[in-house]
Amino acid sequence: MKVVRLLLLVVLFSALAGVAAKTAGALGFEDEPCPLTDPVNHQLKVCHPDAEVGKPYSLQIKGKGGCTPDFVRYDVVSGTLPPGLSVSAGDALVSGIPTQAGVFTFFLQVSDLRQSWCVDDKQSQWEFQITVDPGMQIVQRQPSLTPGQVGTSYTQQFTATGGNATWSSSGTLPTGLTLNGSTGLLSGTPTATGDFSFKVTASDGSRSDTQSYGMSVVDPLKIAAATAPAAEVQQPFTLTLAATGGKPGYQWSVATDSPLPAGLTLDAAKGTIAGTPTIPGTSVVKLTATDTLGLTSTVDVKIAVAPKVTIVSRPLPSAKVGRVYRARLLAVGGVAPKRWTIVRGSLPRGVRLNAATGALSGKPLRKGTSRVTFQVTDSLSGASKTTFVLRVR
Repeated sequence: MKVVRLLLLVVLFSALAGVAAKTAGALGFEDEPCPLTDPVNHQLKVCHPDAEVGKPYSLQIKGKGGCTPDFVRYDVVSGTLPPGLSVSAGDALVSGIPTQAGVFTFFLQVSDLRQSWCVDDKQSQWEFQITVDPGMQIVQRQPSLTPGQVGTSYTQQFTATGGNATWSSSGTLPTGLTLNGSTGLLSGTPTATGDFSFKVTASDGSRSDTQSYGMSVVDPLKIAAATAPAAEVQQPFTLTLAATGGKPGYQWSVATDSPLPAGLTLDAAKGTIAGTPTIPGTSVVKLTATDTLGLTSTVDVKIAVAPKVTIVSRPLPSAKVGRVYRARLLAVGGVAPKRWTIVRGSLPRGVRLNAATGALSGKPLRKGTSRVTFQVTDSLSGASKTTFVLRVR
């Protein structure tokens, strides 16, 4: 008996399914009649507003009959959708932001997805057309404008495509700036720092476009005056630059056509030039500080690298007992002042060394030969040593 009841239920459900399948309407698209004004494409079935370049667009196409609404699929099978738009396969929603003006025609196909309650397996196609108008569009679409600096003249020219626009703004423009309603020129001299948000609208009466902008105004970005200390080959060198204004933190860079002296490098985050120079010479280095807003300031720094201090090696003239003796030790390179010392041996009695000038002077008291090692040290601790022989006859 249970088996018979189950069989009866199966038969009953099958019959109901058959009834549902038979009552499904023909698969197609909902009619939304339009005036038949196009002699070529006179079967277009959906009337809707034209799209506009750069503006969000949405068109809901509706299928009917078959396994609609939930068990059909929509596909573009020929023609061209406006660039920037797409069709949802599940519900035939055409949406997106058109990027190109023109008249675009495409065939949309609706296909049944067979279900237990719907045994249809049909397809239907229809032709649709979307016209994309150039519209009016502000060309400057970046969300943030070039920052301004207090006390420095500022200009930003707005332009629009699609017609002769008049211009207006809403929100808060930076203090000291105005927007010209005829030309779209934002100009003036900022008088107060801050972060400002405002909207700019271009309109020709029937069409318009509005864009939102942010703009920062800061104190002028400046690099403090920098004078490089003396530098010398093989001696450590350090120079730290400083900047004010703008929006910290700063990034530092060196112009490619004015490199640092060999052996020196720039810390881009700290603005510190450091290292040990390897080649003598004078360089004018162009250094730039860039803040987090992209503002820049540039300064030229002269760096002079002296050769390594070196004692000139040449024989000392002989001296005579009881006679006045004068000679001078010479050093080239290095950075003044320089100081002379005796690091080994001693001068003949009666002869002395001038530590500041390297001069030897006096009256030798007795004959003999002295071997003396002299050292010169400059202001950067560069040093050189050489041994001389002084004979007294």
